[in-house]
Amino acid sequence: MKKLIASGLLLVCFFSYTALAMNTLFQAPTMNIEGTASSIVSKLDKSLSLTAVQKPKLLNIVTGYLRQKVALQSLQQSNEKAYTTKMNSIQNGLHAKLKPLFTLTQYTEYLGLKPKSYDETDVLSQLYY
Repeated sequence: MKKLIASGLLLVCFFSYTALAMNTLFQAPTMNIEGTASSIVSKLDKSLSLTAVQKPKLLNIVTGYLRQKVALQSLQQSNEKAYTTKMNSIQNGLHAKLKPLFTLTQYTEYLGLKPKSYDETDVLSQLYY
């Protein structure tokens, strides 16, 4: 009887550890939000020739967007449909804030900067994917 209880406890511990390890394995890495936002603004400045007025406003918009994006990361694994819905909502919010900030030419060029697919070496992928 003692062996049966000990075996049961051992199995419970094993499965608990495995579930914890799997959760950690599939967790997205954390992001340096401020550094990433600064890199994005710098890259967009080179491509769009931002004004001195636009840069700090864009930095605030991008930083807020990245904070929202990071807050959703845990939802990506647990509820993909809710994640997709919320991600679409914050991306639409991002575009709604960028459109009045940029000139028509800048906004058109911004839309043309979208990478064809997610590329972790391209910081702009953080804005589009």
